[in-house]
Amino acid sequence: MNYNLLEEKWIPVLRSDGQTHRVGIREALTQAGRIRQIAASNPMDRVAIVRFLLAVLYWCKGNPPDDTSANLADLFPADWFSKLDENKECFNLLGEQKRFYQYREQGDEPLTASYLIHEIPTGTNAWHFRHATDKRDGLCLACCAMGLLRLPLFATSAGRGKSPGINAKPPLYVIPVGKSLAATLRLSWWQVSDLGTPAWEAPNQPLPEDGEVPFLLGLTWLPRRVWLDDPEKPKGNCISCGRSDRIIRMCVFAGIGSTRAQAGRTWRDPHVVYEQSSKGDSTSLHGSNALGAADAAAGQWTKIVAGILGGQRANDVSSAWVVGFSTVQNDKYLEAMEWLIPFPYSAHHDQASIAKFERWQKEGSNLVRKLRSLCKEKLPRKHIEIPPVLSAIRPHVEGRVSTKMGELLAGGDNAWERAASEYRPMMEMIAQSLSPGSTAAAVQRRKQIANVLPDMRPKTESGKKPGRKNGGDK
Repeated sequence: MNYNLLEEKWIPVLRSDGQTHRVGIREALTQAGRIRQIAASNPMDRVAIVRFLLAVLYWCKGNPPDDTSANLADLFPADWFSKLDENKECFNLLGEQKRFYQYREQGDEPLTASYLIHEIPTGTNAWHFRHATDKRDGLCLACCAMGLLRLPLFATSAGRGKSPGINAKPPLYVIPVGKSLAATLRLSWWQVSDLGTPAWEAPNQPLPEDGEVPFLLGLTWLPRRVWLDDPEKPKGNCISCGRSDRIIRMCVFAGIGSTRAQAGRTWRDPHVVYEQSSKGDSTSLHGSNALGAADAAAGQWTKIVAGILGGQRANDVSSAWVVGFSTVQNDKYLEAMEWLIPFPYSAHHDQASIAKFERWQKEGSNLVRKLRSLCKEKLPRKHIEIPPVLSAIRPHVEGRVSTKMGELLAGGDNAWERAASEYRPMMEMIAQSLSPGSTAAAVQRRKQIANVLPDMRPKTESGKKPGRKNGGDK
């Protein structure tokens, strides 16, 4: 009983001719120039497969060749991947010998295989849109493979001994994308000094206590100890994808103990956007907690764009694919999200452009304070209704503004002022609610409320009064 990931048809792809197929690892790489993109339905699977194929490309070929004439969409030569045939046993999903991304220890107790897929409820987690029963429902072999690929990127803290992945709480992953899978891989194929050993060669290797984490170890390090049970007969329906196939219902899914970052250990993920915290530390961007506020994620796109523009390779990005994963209270709330952000070639990747996006985010957050200050002058009370009404409109307005990304990147101050004016129709509706009536005072208050917008004018025109000169007329 065997299932080798090099040859089995388990990776869903969309070809350039519009046809969908499933391919193995070897075909995905050798035919990458004819594949438009990975076609898994969940963005977590798509980004996990792309990162895995990138790691395999590094492992087989090493650093990119110095060939300036190479086209991004060119096919990868088949002889680059001879290492796959020499190490075929590393990619066996089943069997008693070496297995892909799997190892076990004596005393490991099996759990339901559904732990591999985040969106399937397990244990006492509530059923929402997916109904599953432990030990009765199971996963097909292809979904088990994709669940294993998720572990390095999206494993979360799950109690004692079950630490998250190398990036701790799953961050936002930002991947430059091209017009084919080959182009997407080439855009992330950079020079690396220390490749190291990937997890499919040594799945139980620990992270180093100090020094830089080798590149392939960082991309593939496993925060869980997994060993799949043999698939059962007859065939059944996979609880994840619904296909009729051999089903695996149980597997070892154990923690490996605490893996808190040591003071001397360093790892910079190639697809994570980092920012400086108030303490001077380098922290990664994360998906916003939608349970914390109705508009928690409304202005998040500006933070992402500012982070990409500030990156070292921003000029190489024409489109950025962002995949995020939010989790709250040990997986009581999970949300996968994705954006495709276009970057026009005329965009100015300078500090002034970055500052505009950062300023927009601050102005959006300050609307509550501005509106409260205005209403307090006219009607002195707490105005507890203001935060909820603003949080109701911000996602709508930010969604409209984010579609004009190219105009904001390529344009100047006028583009940002037009973006601010997107708030006006919604603020007029709020004004009618906060200041009803037909008196002159009510009409005046409505006009003032409708004019509460993000102030994106240049600082010299922001309405500040000039300071008084010493010795002049008073």
